[in-house]
Amino acid sequence: MTKPKILCLHGFGENAELFKVRARNFRAVVGDTADLVFLDGPVDIGSLHMTTGDLVDASIAREFTNLAWWWMRRGRSFEARGIGKTLDLISKVLTEQGPFDGILGFSQGGSLAIVISSLLANPSDGPLSLGNVDHPPIKFLVLAGAFQLEVPEYEYLYKQPLIMPSLHMVGTYDTVVDPERSKLVQGYFDSPDIFEFVGGHFIPQSPKCARVMRAFLTQFIPALGDSKNEQSTGSTDVAAEAVAVSA
Repeated sequence: MTKPKILCLHGFGENAELFKVRARNFRAVVGDTADLVFLDGPVDIGSLHMTTGDLVDASIAREFTNLAWWWMRRGRSFEARGIGKTLDLISKVLTEQGPFDGILGFSQGGSLAIVISSLLANPSDGPLSLGNVDHPPIKFLVLAGAFQLEVPEYEYLYKQPLIMPSLHMVGTYDTVVDPERSKLVQGYFDSPDIFEFVGGHFIPQSPKCARVMRAFLTQFIPALGDSKNEQSTGSTDVAAEAVAVSA
């Protein structure tokens, strides 16, 4: 049986290798039951020295290239520079490495995950497009610190609700993406599952978060429900530990 495939999209100023570290709890939950594809953003925003404690486990150099999916320019108008280049890359990846069952998106990567899902589920003649890509709608999203792409000409992407399962992780003390911005995008989904945790702008590494992710993902990755794949974190119903909110 073919394993489910999940596209993994990092946040602004990160890259695929660093995101593998940030998403280690997610990777531990999934194990070998699905194929995870970590993608580098095509927009290079320069180099910085890494100081986060996550780097203790990272098998990458102490200096790395900061990547993004777009660069927000705020002047007389809002502009997401580089988003066209990003959607060209996504179209290519969907065609050559798809089909993908779901998307894991953190921060700006979560914003991009919503854009991709909207473009596949509700094609339109708007300014953003994946071209002639032949890919089915995404089945589910796992988002952490996600937010709306705040460019007026792209507001049409959020007019029609996304009829798809989604898990939203929100840190109550997130100072990078205000929790209210993350709560706003929850309203674009018909029945989002919400996991609020005490913390900031990251994917929680706690056993409780692992249980919530496992319960949510078991809908799409049947092998996660097999006893041989159960981990010490155990399994539970999403509603037992995540707050279900109807849009």
